[in-house]
Amino acid sequence: MEKNYILPFLWMRGEEEAVLREEMEKIYECGIRAVCLEARPHQDFCGPGWWHDMDIVLDEAKKRDMKLWILDDKHFPTGYANGLIEKKYPERKKLYLACTTADIFGGAHERSLNVNRMRKPSIGFWQIGDPADHAERENNQLYAILAVRYAEGNVFHEEVIDLTENYDGCYVKFTLPKGNWRVFVLYKTRTDGGNDTYINMIDKESAATQIEGVYESHYARYGSEFGKTIAGFFSDEPQFGNVVVFNNYDVQVGRLKMQLPWSGELQENLTGLYGGELTKALPFLFAESEEQALRTGIRYDYMDQVSKLYKKNFSDAIGNWCEAHGVEYIGHVVEDNGIHSRLGMGPSHYFRAMSGQHMAGIDSIGGQILYGAPVEQRNAMTDCDGEFFHYTLGKLGASCGHLEPKKQGRTMCELFGAYGWSFGVRDMKYLLDHLLVKGVNHLVPHAFSMAEYPDPDCPPHFYARGNNPEFPYFARMMKYANRMCGLLNGGQHVASAAVLYDGEADWTGKNMPMQKVIRKLLENQIDLDIVCLDMLDDLAAYNGRLEGKTLYINGVQFQALIIGHTKEIPERLAAFVEQAGEFPVIFVDGKPETVIGTGGRTERTAAKDGEGFRAVAGGEVIALSELAGKLKARGFVDIEVDREFKDLSFYHYNKDRQIFVFQNESATEMFCGKVTLPTVEPVVYYDAMEDVYEHADFREVKGNIEVSLELEPGECVVILEQKNIVCNAKHKSFREQINGLKIRDISADWTVSLVKSKEYPQFPEGERMHQLIPVSDLKPSFSGIACYEKTVYLEEAPERAVLKAEHVFEMMKVTVNGSEAGVRIFPPYQVEISGGLKAGENKIVVEVAGTPLREMLEIPQPPFDFTHEALEPMGMFGKVELYCS
Repeated sequence: MEKNYILPFLWMRGEEEAVLREEMEKIYECGIRAVCLEARPHQDFCGPGWWHDMDIVLDEAKKRDMKLWILDDKHFPTGYANGLIEKKYPERKKLYLACTTADIFGGAHERSLNVNRMRKPSIGFWQIGDPADHAERENNQLYAILAVRYAEGNVFHEEVIDLTENYDGCYVKFTLPKGNWRVFVLYKTRTDGGNDTYINMIDKESAATQIEGVYESHYARYGSEFGKTIAGFFSDEPQFGNVVVFNNYDVQVGRLKMQLPWSGELQENLTGLYGGELTKALPFLFAESEEQALRTGIRYDYMDQVSKLYKKNFSDAIGNWCEAHGVEYIGHVVEDNGIHSRLGMGPSHYFRAMSGQHMAGIDSIGGQILYGAPVEQRNAMTDCDGEFFHYTLGKLGASCGHLEPKKQGRTMCELFGAYGWSFGVRDMKYLLDHLLVKGVNHLVPHAFSMAEYPDPDCPPHFYARGNNPEFPYFARMMKYANRMCGLLNGGQHVASAAVLYDGEADWTGKNMPMQKVIRKLLENQIDLDIVCLDMLDDLAAYNGRLEGKTLYINGVQFQALIIGHTKEIPERLAAFVEQAGEFPVIFVDGKPETVIGTGGRTERTAAKDGEGFRAVAGGEVIALSELAGKLKARGFVDIEVDREFKDLSFYHYNKDRQIFVFQNESATEMFCGKVTLPTVEPVVYYDAMEDVYEHADFREVKGNIEVSLELEPGECVVILEQKNIVCNAKHKSFREQINGLKIRDISADWTVSLVKSKEYPQFPEGERMHQLIPVSDLKPSFSGIACYEKTVYLEEAPERAVLKAEHVFEMMKVTVNGSEAGVRIFPPYQVEISGGLKAGENKIVVEVAGTPLREMLEIPQPPFDFTHEALEPMGMFGKVELYCS
């Protein structure tokens, strides 16, 4: 029996029993054998209504031998703990370290400040009346009063005077040395940060509320199904949430008015590092310094401790609870635009945040990855840094899956959600292949919604209560996806380079984002995994070792470690570089200037002119522009391509045989070239859409196999070692399928009929269309299925025949003389129909299904737009050609 690797979101709102059962049936028809239940729209989560609906879905799952996963909260994002903070444990609300300031210019005589008025945010008159928890503000606790000497502008010297002992309960009196100073009043607060109904991720007791509020209540009711029908829980974007504004990525430590996550354990840990000097370091969590020493140390240590506490008190705690109760823990955090290593919407450190989870996780929603736009800055649900999403997002998740033993090689991606109704199966296929070729091998499609159609909440919705014309094709794609995920599970990724995770570098200042390095490698077909410093610091915990010129981590072998340019590196990274021996360590565009110790200790490693590098022995510098060429010259590559083609992506996977997945990610250019694979075994093609194997054209060259590869724009193929595989046909590229055949133009005089999705296949009588034009030119708001019929007379039955349509929007099913000949869900719209034609009259039927977008023109829309969707035409038009031998 084929294993299942897909678990789509099923949105639960309290629907009628018949609707629940129908939706489970439709999911099952897709070949999907699991669902993830999301309660975000449900009004009675963990109440009688929820249990009633859960019972029905559980019954359906057991009947169909399906698994259930449970999204672990009532509201998005995870961390609401089903309202327990708000209703039961207000003392467990988030705790922050905050500050207000007063500037003292001149100094040298006594002054006083009303500190009590400064134990809350400063506001302007225009903010009077804004929502504020004045009662909670009364509980704010003074932490310290510190004067810091100005350097210039908004930069300060690391000269700090502690004024706290002068505080009399209301005022602080002081006389400062001559000069300009800023007084920082640091205080602890449970308000004026993010959502105060959410847990504190770095407080053990508060974080445990998540387990009490959701996990334990489900176990109390369904404990006997844990590890059986109930497979586990899914966390959706848990985050620090210390800022109010959603989609705010500028949340690196150092912003004056940003509340910082805090807890007693964090304070204790930092005190252990700094002792009595901690207080004097804290202003530099909010301000820049001239010396960049104490400032760099405290920012690194703060984020290091915060991320460790997130790992310990939230991620690991839930993971351990799930293991103890026979289920698994999965999900993802917000990875977007570098937030994966920051506060706010972020988790402070991607790999640590994933620690407790049993699969690595990411998501691609809201237009983050788009066909044909790899590096463009895009405005969608969020402002998308195409370079990060296209080159790095998939690799970030897959690297965690490959390298952390707990993950067992598994990487999950939530995908398709909030792309809009225009995002049909054609575009889903590209996104799916893009993620597969990056190493993703478990999928959470977003979403099956049972709301009345059309549900405006983050479409597309796959079945849409029977209203999505492309649903049968979505089901076909899901079966393809499950085969591909099965192929890419249970083995080992093969990589050439290790790229250092840039989280720690991002904590302390401006650095070269890792996507700059990753893009250079992938555009030159040099595959990689992203490794984090924790792995290098404790190789044994990751089944790793450093042996001669090779680094091993959890079975993956790396020929070099590449570190994007950064001015500061932690002491433990410097130690790894110094002990690397023969193993190549490459610093891109320059070596670091500072080594960060503990307790605020930093050590300069170079003069400001870049000379005199001394503290970090080992490593070499290579310019980013020369990186790929020099790696290739040293043989640090896995495959060889005989031409430059930056949009050719590949993934090498090894289990019972070597597997190579290739995708042409260009939207305009065909790839035609020779690829040399590191094997001596004969190879074959695997067509996962049709589940068939085909002979490949190859030759042996110097102990390797050379394959001639042709890929249309967007096309994805699998090549693997043949071994015991039996093939009955030879693989032909789309060009080879029609090469040498006679062309007959059959574009004119088709009979066209239209039907809505819910009435399919009851087509009405058609109308003759002498020249094919888009259906949408005639009926702009039509969404559904168009049926094109034509009778073609042939003198004799051809040995080979191919039907090709120039423009199809966007699903295509071809029937010849009553028998289905083929389906295309992605360009080119070309179907082999050999064997279906006969001498005499032949009835050719082409069904074209489109997205639901056009009928939205007649439906009232919500008063918001994530993005603005361009309308594509609907139907088949342009040339339609019959190629015959």
